[in-house]
Amino acid sequence: MVYIFGSPVGATFVKATDRSVTVYTTHRGRPTVSKYFARTRVGKDAFLAEKATGDLFGDRPWRMPVVRWHRRGFTVPRLPDESRLDVAGQQLSREDRVGMGAWTLDVLLEIYLTGHLHGDLQPHNIWMLDGRPVVTDFETFGPRTAGIPFLDSGDITGNDPRPRDRSLDPAFDPEDDWSFHHMLGVTLQDAVDALRPRLVAASATSPEARAKLEALDGERT
Repeated sequence: MVYIFGSPVGATFVKATDRSVTVYTTHRGRPTVSKYFARTRVGKDAFLAEKATGDLFGDRPWRMPVVRWHRRGFTVPRLPDESRLDVAGQQLSREDRVGMGAWTLDVLLEIYLTGHLHGDLQPHNIWMLDGRPVVTDFETFGPRTAGIPFLDSGDITGNDPRPRDRSLDPAFDPEDDWSFHHMLGVTLQDAVDALRPRLVAASATSPEARAKLEALDGERT
């Protein structure tokens, strides 16, 4: 039993920040992780960001499925630490690591095309669930500044003029120890070179792929 912002919860404490508390729980006999958000403004904003991605991307195979939404939190499946990409990636081949970088860039393009950014899509926020990668931690999710080309946008450069409570952590930042650049040895150019041919091939029949290609090439902002 732990107390979450004054309320008792049957759970095992994991960690706490100024925005939320994370605990291990169970749901219908299955191991889960629950995150509860503070009643402060930053806590409410972080929860609303998570909830917004559930509304926008809840049906996407790349988003961590939510087992249950709570009044000020949510519950997701609990996975072993070895399933987190910054750990699992150490066992992947160079080709597979670059493939994960391309996959991440593809997800960021999809988010970009909705007028948003993730803000912290680095390997430690990607998990392997039933053999597929899924994205977590959308507390930094929010609207992006319109008109900025994708490769200059916040998820790539860390720069966006909109005021934010937290700085952005770009996926491929060569100066960030948690980025793809350091954790998996995959650069932004590696990911672009792997993804672009796939988008070119798919764009002949897929409007979604065509839109992503145009965004990647700076033709759509």
